[in-house]
Amino acid sequence: MLVLGITGGIGSGKGVATEFFRSRGAAIVDADEVAGELTKPGAALTARIISEFGCEFALDSGGLDRRRLAARVFRDARATGRLNKITHPPIMSAVAAKLAELQTEGRTSIACVVAPLLLEAGWARGRGVDRVLLMVADDEERVRRVVARDGLSAAEVRLRMAQQMPAEKQRRQADWVVDTTADRAEVLRQLASVWEELNRLSARLIG
Repeated sequence: MLVLGITGGIGSGKGVATEFFRSRGAAIVDADEVAGELTKPGAALTARIISEFGCEFALDSGGLDRRRLAARVFRDARATGRLNKITHPPIMSAVAAKLAELQTEGRTSIACVVAPLLLEAGWARGRGVDRVLLMVADDEERVRRVVARDGLSAAEVRLRMAQQMPAEKQRRQADWVVDTTADRAEVLRQLASVWEELNRLSARLIG
């Protein structure tokens, strides 16, 4: 099974790539969804985060106040580092377990790991994934998308962008880069080209 890592900063268009490959039959493992599973009310990771950052980030349900926690960590690089140090290992372990399950089941020849912090977490090519697809977009377009999608202010979005790895550094670790600022038809054309190459690589791996 060939594993593609899909990454990119907030608002860069990872969702477009995810849905494209899903529609082609690829299995999708979304790190944000995995994180959500691991931080449900009463979960061990939830308790550890609350213990580290304080009870003010706990909801009455016992879950995390994600909006409040995000507002806290994205204003402080050290706090972001503390949170990542706590969350990355269990999330990566759970993602790896899901990939191992897919491999055992043999239902797909291509799986995609979708993670905004894929490279920051150490999942570069040969270290968890076989190839890396980086989604990028113009900064102002990214801000516009996230403001419309999540209801954040432009300032909040820029704070989150500032805490993520710069696109120039990400590009050096990516096998493909797709700019979603471009016309949607062109974006889909580039994704189709990546899919064709993935299938060739997968056939070579199986053969």
